[in-house]
Amino acid sequence: MLSLPPEVWHLILSYLQMQDLKRLLLVCKDLASIGSRDRLWRDVGLSRHKLLKQDVEEELAMIKMDRFSRMKKIDIKDYVNDSHGNDEAQTRTIIRNVLQYSCTMEHVRELSLEDSNLVNIGPGLLTGCVLKLHTLNLRYCQLGKDDLLALVTNIHSSNNLKNINLSCMDLSCLPPHLLQAAAEVLEELSLNNSSLSVEQCKSIIIGVRNNPHLISLGMGGQENLKHLPTEMMLDMITPKMKCLELNGTNLTPNQMEVIFQQICKLPVMTKLDLTRNILTEVDKDILAEALSNVEELGLMQTELGEDQVESLLGQILKKQNTKEVNLYEVNLSDVDKSLLSEAVTTIEVVVLSCTSITCDQITSLLMAIRRGSRLRTLYLNQDQLNKVDPQLLCEAVTSLEYVYLLNTGLERKVVTQLVLQGLKSRRLKYLLGNGIRLSNISPETFHILSANLDKEQIEQLLPEYARAGVREIKLNNTNFTQVDIRILTQNIQNLTFLDLSFSKLKKDQLISLLYTIKNCKNLQELDLTGIDFGGMDLQVVKDSIFHVKKVLLEKNYLGKLSEVVLLKQCLQSSKMKYLSMHNVKMTYSNGEYCIHCEHLNSIEATMVFEMVRDNPKVKELIMTGDDLSKVDANLLSCSVSTLRSVSLLGTHLTVNQLSSILTAAAYCKHLESLNLSSNNLSGLSSHLLVAAMASLQVLGLESSSLTQEQCRAVLGGATKSSTLRFINLNLLGVDWSSAELGTLLEEAKKKKGLYINTY
Repeated sequence: MLSLPPEVWHLILSYLQMQDLKRLLLVCKDLASIGSRDRLWRDVGLSRHKLLKQDVEEELAMIKMDRFSRMKKIDIKDYVNDSHGNDEAQTRTIIRNVLQYSCTMEHVRELSLEDSNLVNIGPGLLTGCVLKLHTLNLRYCQLGKDDLLALVTNIHSSNNLKNINLSCMDLSCLPPHLLQAAAEVLEELSLNNSSLSVEQCKSIIIGVRNNPHLISLGMGGQENLKHLPTEMMLDMITPKMKCLELNGTNLTPNQMEVIFQQICKLPVMTKLDLTRNILTEVDKDILAEALSNVEELGLMQTELGEDQVESLLGQILKKQNTKEVNLYEVNLSDVDKSLLSEAVTTIEVVVLSCTSITCDQITSLLMAIRRGSRLRTLYLNQDQLNKVDPQLLCEAVTSLEYVYLLNTGLERKVVTQLVLQGLKSRRLKYLLGNGIRLSNISPETFHILSANLDKEQIEQLLPEYARAGVREIKLNNTNFTQVDIRILTQNIQNLTFLDLSFSKLKKDQLISLLYTIKNCKNLQELDLTGIDFGGMDLQVVKDSIFHVKKVLLEKNYLGKLSEVVLLKQCLQSSKMKYLSMHNVKMTYSNGEYCIHCEHLNSIEATMVFEMVRDNPKVKELIMTGDDLSKVDANLLSCSVSTLRSVSLLGTHLTVNQLSSILTAAAYCKHLESLNLSSNNLSGLSSHLLVAAMASLQVLGLESSSLTQEQCRAVLGGATKSSTLRFINLNLLGVDWSSAELGTLLEEAKKKKGLYINTY
């Protein structure tokens, strides 16, 4: 296996979580060598999963390890997951960490902070990124005026920055000369929907004129462009221009014609977005000549006349430069059907949704597709499809690779026929229709989503799925109560993936299903989320899922105590690697378990700590919002002493319990990470806090009510520690600007390899 090509290893590594990746590269010299190849790491992000609050400190500590020094791209979305409810303070902490990391680590070249609140994020952090990075994405970001001014001022001074995205930010406060200076030095500049004034627009165009290296310009939504002199449009197209976004600008016909004439002089343009513009008064020949010179053409909701569309399609057919065109909501009803079908079949990706094309036009197009074409992807969300010959539709669809047929009004039997023929197609990789999704990205297996099937479809499709060798089926939101459940149980024996989330089953059907699943030896992933397990025998549930690698049982009305009992039983499984219930979650990786619990009471939590104490394979424990106040302190200390990582965030721990935990941490040499954030630590001795830090790598004390004296001791301990790499001291309510604390903090921050968060 080690002899696999680099491209294959790249694909394999891209699916690993950070911690798994770290351990993999330590297995042997050959794997370490594979991990040292630039090509393998080029597109690998810093995080393989979205972080929860309690993961942040450990993850940020891990990314500072030398073996990740080849990672060049960071995306804040890998660190902030809104669906898990990160509070604002925690999110800002993450953003600061990522900014600081990006500023200081030489290997980081690209940073995306899209849709982040950067108001008062910290002096100099963004400026440092501008001066150091190659690419910076701030789309939809919120930023104070002073910070925005400093950021844009430094663009011209940066020797590194080549690409910045300031779209969907209010830039109206910026002096025009700063925008001009930025436009003069960048290779890619995106300012879409940024509320620019006439003077700002003028200055930017002057900057573009002075920049022969600019290849991409985004001015979408800038309606003040239409107030500029027509002759200035000559300067908008640079000799190397590859991408231009003018969506929603409502430029005058004369302005558009000047731009189009300049585009005609370019060899071939990669992308042009003219979405939501009125082009009916533009000369049809100039328009057709220019737009047919573009590979990716966006004309969504653009007003065009029939003669303009036909001229454009004629030039597309003649030149065959166009690879992708979006004609969403462009009225094509009067366009010659033969011209439309011939032109479309020379393009690779076409969006014809909501274009009012007639049944005759669709028929002509489908016949052309059936004969053979360059077309790979087709969006045809049209209600006229229900009038087309079903067999012709099926034959055309199955000769494509990606097809989207939403809101088509197709009868259920036609949809069923599409799926059945799609199963036999050697070319079709993806089909999305109302209630149906067929995915055949991998040649070895089909993935079928069949949502909300009726009785007739269930009875017709499931046997065909089995005959076609389908290995992955998603049947969510399907009502099985009126169906003989054997039609399901007899056709899932060989599945590797089954999703029945939020489907309706009677209790006897559910029992029959669980007994069948028990005998599905190939099943790797099972999702029964939203199915009512109330009153179900836990032993039956355990027996059915015990051999499955990944199981989701969220919102199943099991009750927290039942979830804890089921967790205890499933910890004995040699095959299960992932179990997710409403309040309890278990993951298994590289011989170690991680348990994550939320909002348990003391009795339920006690059972969890007993599991941890008695199972040496459990190495990580995360408890958030649980009531641990009545859990025995000795049990807590015994459990902590067996773990590598512990997070007890907001768990109502008493002083006695905290003392036991910290004492265990002080004597436990293999405990690396401890998070006691949102617990009141003010009653603890400073000496105990320092002793616990001696062997830790990560310590979380955010919102822990530390006193001034405790803070002094912690900073001193952090400075002396030979292992500590990250400590979170946010929201403690102390004055870090005071003389003594400020001096200690600065000394601690100077220590190499130690990162401290305070605000």
